[in-house]
Amino acid sequence: MTNSLSSNRYLLIILSVILLFLMHVFMPNIGGLVAHPREYFIWLGIGAVIFLGILNVIEKKSLIESPFKIYILLFAVLLLSSSIFNPIKNMNMFVISSMRLIAGIILWLALLQFNLSTKERLSILLVVFISAVIESIIGIMQFFGLYRYVPITPAPDVGMVGGAFQQKNLFASWIATGLIISLYFIATNRFKTYTNKIKIIFFVCIALLSLNLIIAGSRTGLLGTALAMVIMLSMRKKHYSVARKNLMTWLMVFFIGMAGGFYLVSIKDELGIKKLTTRQIEWFSDVQQTSYTERILMYKTSLEMFKERPLFGQGVANFGSLYMYYQAKTKKANPYYKDIGNSYTSHPHNELFLILSESGIAGILGVLIIIYGFVKVAMKYGKERIGLYIALLMPITIHTLVEYPLQLSTAHYLLFIILIYMATSHFLKTTQLKLSPYITKPLIIIVSGAYIFFTAYTIATFNEYNGLVRWYIDYTETGKGEYRDILPSTNNLYLKNWSIPMYMFAKSEEALKDIEKNKGFIDDFLKWSNSEKQRLPVMPVFYHDARVLLSMGIYYKQHVYFDEAMKTVEEGLLLYPNNEDLKKLRPKIAAEAFKAIFDGFNKGKTKP
Repeated sequence: MTNSLSSNRYLLIILSVILLFLMHVFMPNIGGLVAHPREYFIWLGIGAVIFLGILNVIEKKSLIESPFKIYILLFAVLLLSSSIFNPIKNMNMFVISSMRLIAGIILWLALLQFNLSTKERLSILLVVFISAVIESIIGIMQFFGLYRYVPITPAPDVGMVGGAFQQKNLFASWIATGLIISLYFIATNRFKTYTNKIKIIFFVCIALLSLNLIIAGSRTGLLGTALAMVIMLSMRKKHYSVARKNLMTWLMVFFIGMAGGFYLVSIKDELGIKKLTTRQIEWFSDVQQTSYTERILMYKTSLEMFKERPLFGQGVANFGSLYMYYQAKTKKANPYYKDIGNSYTSHPHNELFLILSESGIAGILGVLIIIYGFVKVAMKYGKERIGLYIALLMPITIHTLVEYPLQLSTAHYLLFIILIYMATSHFLKTTQLKLSPYITKPLIIIVSGAYIFFTAYTIATFNEYNGLVRWYIDYTETGKGEYRDILPSTNNLYLKNWSIPMYMFAKSEEALKDIEKNKGFIDDFLKWSNSEKQRLPVMPVFYHDARVLLSMGIYYKQHVYFDEAMKTVEEGLLLYPNNEDLKKLRPKIAAEAFKAIFDGFNKGKTKP
């Protein structure tokens, strides 16, 4: 058992290990499909925080509650209520999405149980700032091509910056959060106690952060930083009037760093500052560029999904199963979009549009309840404290409106919940629990057992993911991988959503080499692919399904297979109209079908 001070110390240690070490480790990964390997260890840390929070409740026999809890619970209920009125098309994704939401609420409740002091909260924010500085150092390494000395997969080109996240918007929003924390910190009493030497190092780090914000080339990071600065400076005037000298130094260093970033980018692109500035303005304002038009198409399609089922939406986690079909209708109605949106989309790159399409008015009502609750509780804080929390949350909030960082990065997910905790951890109420010693010990055993199970499952998932990575690398490089590497992941709840399709596609290629011998598997594959088109309609499903049907038609000389193959190709091209692999299959199917007809005609003529 632990006392309050030691449990708080353990919390700070866990968060420090995650934010200063684990999240910056490069490990080979498949890409954006499933979490990077290091993120499993972050989940272990999150589980440890929850475990300690529950132990605090049992030990103290008291539950610390926030007045904000009712709003969060109503939000979750309204969000998940859409699953009652819709069939679940992808059970794996539904379970994962629901668990992510529930885990976030439990983590928030667990953080409340530590009852951190102002000093301890500030220490956590400083750890986030240092984490952003570490990422900025990694970013500089990547910009100058030093990534060659780091085992990063996929490796970026020289000048491409993404940090350990390997994605520029994730990198930029993390850097932006670090910058806003530093802007807040210079007006605190703690900063005043630092020596001049430490202050100089601190400001050098700020210059490094703003430099990386420019070389990252992320609108998300720049917009999040700009809005957060406006909110922080306008709503906390009293603090900065006292710390005017620190503020002027911060602004000077910030703009020096930005100027350094512009200079480095101008050298890389062989452009003068004037031409580079012009190009940057055009980059921001050109609404015809693919980045904008693809998002607009996603938003339009999400609205069409909402219009069809406005009250409760299409169902939690059903977006990835339905979107491509709705997008095809939207593109057909508006030919302007015919040449964009050609890859599978599982998220509209905007959390509000995702909620709107999946949970409808009920989900949006949940969002409004959250906003109302925050405003109601925050009114008691005072304008300056409200400004602080809104500014700290702004970079990630902006990011959620143009992408989905809370799913792409477990580190962002953790930081977002920490910031929500800090914004809602005032005016707390303690409820005493009547727990007898006969109940306490079994509770500790149950909670400990649950954490041990969670830890074992997460470590097993990590090992199975590494096997999936090994198989994927071998298969893409040699065309053949060891099935013992991928098979464990096909039974894992978290991994099977992607590993089963990979396995089935590879196995079908192998089965077509001997159709008679593998007829049982081929029949199973065709049943699977038929349902997969509704569960997870990625392009390879249509391609491999058509190839199998074509091969069956050639082998058995039956026209029904050619007909089904052509239907599959046409369905695939409806969703992916510019896919060359599907386009090449169409004339091949027609030629083989004609050949089968011709051969049958000749056989009929030669009969005695």
